[in-house]
Amino acid sequence: MPATYRIRFRLASPLATPLHSGTLFGNLCWAWRYLHGEASLGQWLCSLADDPFLISDGFPADLLPRPLLKPARVQAMTLEQIQVHKKLRKRKLIPRSVFEELRDGMSEEALQQRLARLEEEEKKKLAHMTPHERERLGREEWVRTPHNRIHRITGRTPEEGGLFFTEEFWVTGLRQYRDVYVHTSLPLAKLEELFRQVARWGYGKDATWGRGRFDGLEFTPEAGGLFDGRLPRAMSLSHGSLTSNMGQARYQLETHYGRLGGVYASSASPFKFPLLLTKPGATFEAGPGPFGELLHDVHPAMPAVRHNAWHLYVTYREAD
Repeated sequence: MPATYRIRFRLASPLATPLHSGTLFGNLCWAWRYLHGEASLGQWLCSLADDPFLISDGFPADLLPRPLLKPARVQAMTLEQIQVHKKLRKRKLIPRSVFEELRDGMSEEALQQRLARLEEEEKKKLAHMTPHERERLGREEWVRTPHNRIHRITGRTPEEGGLFFTEEFWVTGLRQYRDVYVHTSLPLAKLEELFRQVARWGYGKDATWGRGRFDGLEFTPEAGGLFDGRLPRAMSLSHGSLTSNMGQARYQLETHYGRLGGVYASSASPFKFPLLLTKPGATFEAGPGPFGELLHDVHPAMPAVRHNAWHLYVTYREAD
């Protein structure tokens, strides 16, 4: 029987690739291929049509995406209230506890009010923190680093057009911890094997340089709570495709520019077709699933390549 797990880990090095659901799935597939062979991976991929592997993005520990809800009713506000409102609207993540607290009557107004109280609580907590406690809490930022290309024949940098930039996510302290949720019928031992292999090799871009390492993995069954019950609307935790059974959907789109990994990373054509996917936080009617799909024909020269665009979701009830 399928089960849902929360996988928590600590980022042990900078990330050069965001923890998107489809990319996480791709890294797990490469771990399967290296450990058990291409034929075994192919058999598993073929089985997913009847037994989907649902995986979320990676979120900071105990946080979830902010659900896209009906706009709040327009109310008269002071200039100060407008500024606070705008600041709260920019929050893309909310505590898991807040979602569970409001899930039986979710509305933009209720969420804004709860986040405003949370903002005040966080300010007071930070104000009473010692420098040591702040350092333990940690910091996080995307760092943009300039590089210059080296001409392989001359060994020199080009006079024009040689400069390029890379972005890496650096994080310290308690902010290093991330949560990924998975719903699968794979045995827990198999799931642990795949994730631990990715943790050792590194995730995403520049893994050979030490990027994308993580450790301290904890696998916790989600036997209720967040994934319990069946309420009228669903919120996606994944980057996924929009399918016809996702009624009354609210979503934001993102173009995913993927490329092949593993032994195909240096092939003549490593780039996949661009994919238009919905971001985590998309909401829709929670009818019969699964939602999203396992995408085919995503590479111009390799028809066997797949992209996991299914949605792992939680349900809630939206207030009238």
